[in-house]
Amino acid sequence: MSALQKERRVAKDINLVYDLSEKPNLSQLKAHEDRAVVAKLKADLVLPNDKILTVDIDFDSTSGYHDNAIMVMDDFGVEIIATAFEVKYGKEHADKVRRAWARKQNDSDPRKPTYLLVQKPESVEKTPKIFASCGQERHPPKEAPASII
Repeated sequence: MSALQKERRVAKDINLVYDLSEKPNLSQLKAHEDRAVVAKLKADLVLPNDKILTVDIDFDSTSGYHDNAIMVMDDFGVEIIATAFEVKYGKEHADKVRRAWARKQNDSDPRKPTYLLVQKPESVEKTPKIFASCGQERHPPKEAPASII
């Protein structure tokens, strides 16, 4: 670890590595007076073929408004979010969350989603948007069969 990095163990399976080098904010996002705002996450996903796929999750938008509220990555998180949706919005909306996690987005997808992203509702009358992500493609793409010589 370089002098410009700091590591912090939050829990036995959560380690944060901070890059302390100074960078300009080139995003449209603005921090709150008393809190930072997540602009981008880099995730290394372990695929079913035991390979790693790195994904940059960029929350910046031209609107400058940060709508992203929650990232859910496992069954427990989905159940917590679904329960909250059931209490606040009703069983129908909770079941949409559970279905988004439990099923492939399209029948032709190789996998179920790796994570759900939840965005704040546009108004108090609406429900949050749920995006099921990272299950639509096989990584790396299927290789062409070797030719027989």
